[in-house]
Amino acid sequence: MDTEQQRLTLQILIGSAWVDHHLSEPEVTYLQQVLERYHLSQDADLQALLQQPVPLQQTERWIVQFLKHTDQEERLKLLAAIGNLLIADDVVSDIEHDLLDEYHDLMAKISNEPNYIATLVKNIGHYVNKALNTLAA
Repeated sequence: MDTEQQRLTLQILIGSAWVDHHLSEPEVTYLQQVLERYHLSQDADLQALLQQPVPLQQTERWIVQFLKHTDQEERLKLLAAIGNLLIADDVVSDIEHDLLDEYHDLMAKISNEPNYIATLVKNIGHYVNKALNTLAA
């Protein structure tokens, strides 16, 4: 995975952590460990994402960008990393659980065919809107 894909993975992780509108101390610790693992702990843009909530729509755009350039193995690694992040604080809220389930369902449906991306964008939009509606309820 090149540095740009690593940055994208971290952006998605951070954006996913903000789904419940706050970062717990264990989530921040986990994210800092991942940043160190990728040698990006000094990246000012990534550190800034830890300071204020990331809109779910932005995370959606990053996921679309990520999925365009990855295979099933990389997608599963991202899903595992999101899962590890969401359980880092030993509390998985309903919205975090739903988000993880929806990401899993979405990634399971992804074809490796390039022309599948247009349909993928529509599906991600559906999942993000559903998550936003759940948050607003």
